[in-house]
Amino acid sequence: MQHVMAMPPRNTVEVYLSALASGDRERAKSVSTGRAAEAAGKLEGKNLAARVDEISTSLQALGRDWARVKATVELTLKDGTADVGWYELDVMKEAGGWKVISLREDAPDLSGWDLVGGSSKDVVAAREVFAGYLDALAAGKWDEAVKYLAGPARKSIEASRDVLSKGKIIGRVDDLQSKLVWAKGKEMIVEFSYKADAKAVELTAELYHTPQGWRITALR
Repeated sequence: MQHVMAMPPRNTVEVYLSALASGDRERAKSVSTGRAAEAAGKLEGKNLAARVDEISTSLQALGRDWARVKATVELTLKDGTADVGWYELDVMKEAGGWKVISLREDAPDLSGWDLVGGSSKDVVAAREVFAGYLDALAAGKWDEAVKYLAGPARKSIEASRDVLSKGKIIGRVDDLQSKLVWAKGKEMIVEFSYKADAKAVELTAELYHTPQGWRITALR
C-alpha cells in the first residue's frame, strides 16, 4: 500500500472512498481532514460491508496545494445488489500529504457526442430491466423493484418507500416500447413509452452498466 505522503490527489480520493464504502473509519480518517474526516468518524459502529468493484477518477482542477477530483464508484452492497455513486471531492496538500477536505454527491457526466449509438443488445437489456422494475412496482414488491435501480433512483425510492407503499403505484402495463437516444461507455439514455391502465405514458431513463448488468439511475 502506498504511503499517504506519496499519494497524488486521485489516489488519495480512491483510498478515502474505498474506506468509506467498506466502513473502515480509521483508514478514511488517515487521508482526510475537516468535514471529510467528520464524515469518516460517523462510520463507527456501522456494518456497511459494501464491496468496491471499481473506482474511476478524473482530475478536474489542480493548483499548487489544492485539487478537485470527480469520482464514479461501483459497489456491491451488503445484500448482494449493485449500486453506483458519483462524487466531487476537494483535496488539499498538507504537511502530512494530500488529504480529502470535502465530499459532495455529483451527477453522472452525460456529455459528448454519440454518433455511433449503443448496441441493440444493450437496448433489449435496458427494456428488460425497465419491464422488471414496472412489474415489481405493480405487484408492490419494493425489495424487488429496488434491485433494478442504482444511484439517485435507488436512493429516491428507498427514501419514499414508507409513503409510496401505502398506495397503488401503477396498474397493468401494456405495449412497452423502447428507443435509444444516447450512449457512451457504461451509460445510456433510453426513451420508454407504454400504456398503464390504458393511459399513455412516456419517460426517459438514464442507465449505468454495473458488474451485475444495466441499472436505472434516473427516471425523468
